[in-house]
Amino acid sequence: MLLPRWQKTLEKFHDQPAIFDGERVISFSDLAIALDALPKAISPVPAQGSALQVALATLQGWRDQQAVLPMEKPGLPKLGPIPKGVAHLKLTPGNEGKPRTVRFTAEQIAADADRLVAAMALTPAIPNLATISLSHSYGYSSIILPLLLHGIPLQTVEVPFPAVVTAAWKNHPKVVVPAVPSMWRAWHRSGILKDAPIALAISAGAPLSLELETAIWNDCGLKLHNFYGASECGGISYDSSTTPRTHPDDLGKPLPGVEVDLAPSGRFIIHSSSVALGYDDSRSDENLSNGRFLTPDHGHLDGSRLLLDSRGGETINVAGRKLGPGRIEAILRATGLVENVRVFGIPSRDPERVDEVAALITTAHPIKDLSKAVAETLAGWEIPRHWIPNPDPTDWQLTRQSLRKKHANLAK
Repeated sequence: MLLPRWQKTLEKFHDQPAIFDGERVISFSDLAIALDALPKAISPVPAQGSALQVALATLQGWRDQQAVLPMEKPGLPKLGPIPKGVAHLKLTPGNEGKPRTVRFTAEQIAADADRLVAAMALTPAIPNLATISLSHSYGYSSIILPLLLHGIPLQTVEVPFPAVVTAAWKNHPKVVVPAVPSMWRAWHRSGILKDAPIALAISAGAPLSLELETAIWNDCGLKLHNFYGASECGGISYDSSTTPRTHPDDLGKPLPGVEVDLAPSGRFIIHSSSVALGYDDSRSDENLSNGRFLTPDHGHLDGSRLLLDSRGGETINVAGRKLGPGRIEAILRATGLVENVRVFGIPSRDPERVDEVAALITTAHPIKDLSKAVAETLAGWEIPRHWIPNPDPTDWQLTRQSLRKKHANLAK
């Protein structure tokens, strides 16, 4: 059903702009012509690179009935047999040294985009500013799918630096800006948000502090709308209010068609038509099937609003980007420079950064040698910022959450 949806978009918006890329304007008909030139895909299609490349890879997968896998880095991971009916895959941080995929049907992935477009009143008259990664779940569902399923154009942004962002939005009377808190903070500090042509400002990927939200409102009259979701189910809740929140953990109200309950443990249970089929490698403590997802996050309900009590799971959130500690540990072990290693996140003193990566290591080598050894494999933000060499032996027995609490002062 995704290809027929695209064909309806193409018919309706044929010669209208789809992608504004610098001075180049790519129409929907241009996308169709470029798609026709692509060979037939016979295996899952990786969607990565520029906005144009991600959009075309997506359309290629839809056309050839192959699962689409958005990816930030080249190199398709090893995938097992993909069940019939799976149209989309999302990579999630793996805690055992390798990422896992989450599987979606065409109906599930489309339901997420349709829900966001309706809740946020997105319109083809106002383009999305593509400041976030289009290969991540947030950017893909908020920007790529609205483009292909609803005809909502996008404006590319090479890097989210203030000067580049302002140059991009000057091309339009109004723009919608989905971003993460660290970007909003940088743009606020630079002064570019005052009188900016932003029709809707969305913040997701990491907790949005009241301090930042209020400061931007007071200085610029711009309301940041907090958006909460998960890779396994897409959008969950959204703060559609027109003034700043009064509670820092307010996640807004469930999106249309999303029901939220609480498990006895206090974790959110999500019911919606965009909940995935499941993981390629499920664990016994997980619940993801039949339209139901048990999140790792704990919270409570205040009337119709969701409030977050604590984030769960073992992923580390660095300014809205998630990574699995097991993967970092595996790469550190592969250097041959450590005898033992445990990686975990500690709260950053910068609330918009959220976490910083810390590593317990047993080693006889200088830290600088270890950092250099992993620099070719890990992105700069993935390399541990805090090293704890040859720690107290009892540390190895602690959970990651306990290590996080014990060593929280490292970032102070």
